[in-house]
Amino acid sequence: MDFILSCIEANREIYRLLNNEKNLCEKCKKGFGGDVSLKADLMAEAIFIKYLSQFGQIYSEESGFIGDGKNIVIVDPIDGSKNFASNIPYFGSSAALKKDGNIISGVVANFAAGHMYIKDGSRFERRFFLQDKIEKITSNPLQGIGIFEKAHQSQNISRKLCQASFKYRTMGALALSLALSHEVDFVLFRGSTREFDIAAGWYMSEDLYRFKAKNILLVSKDKGIFDKIHNFIAELSI
Repeated sequence: MDFILSCIEANREIYRLLNNEKNLCEKCKKGFGGDVSLKADLMAEAIFIKYLSQFGQIYSEESGFIGDGKNIVIVDPIDGSKNFASNIPYFGSSAALKKDGNIISGVVANFAAGHMYIKDGSRFERRFFLQDKIEKITSNPLQGIGIFEKAHQSQNISRKLCQASFKYRTMGALALSLALSHEVDFVLFRGSTREFDIAAGWYMSEDLYRFKAKNILLVSKDKGIFDKIHNFIAELSI
């Protein structure tokens, strides 16, 4: 079975788990990424290990490096687990396959909405859990709203966006927000970036305008919007 099909099966099993298992918000140990893992995080990680360890060494937010292999499988078992624990319907998972230092495949699931974003070479599509339905992802031509993750960490940028009449939301699941980058005006993130947070989502935005520094990410399908926000960042010396 290839990587994408294995990711699909893993996410389907996690989707069933989240909709049927009880007590998934129980706090467990502190994970490799620094956050306290929920029971849901650890159970989802075990499912990913079961399906994806055949493709290489697992690098997971919860347990760090697991197993061995020439390739690296980068996993965030539950992206937005605090949203999940708080019944905020914006959470998913992220899995990416790295070969020879490059991401070559990625799957980001949106468990709250019931679908997955799948990118493998030129294929980029949305596949639904409960329907036999696949949609090709294309850039949304409508202008309206962006996503600014961790906006609370940069009041100066928030002020600039407000002054320029940019509307945005802070969603709380970075991989999922990056996977949405073709469908919103922009995705902006302020904070330290960890590979398991961004690998698959960043890969999905490779055809858009992008800026990446140590503590900030910016993606937009619109060059005018990208340039304006990038100028805000430069003016503030971030």
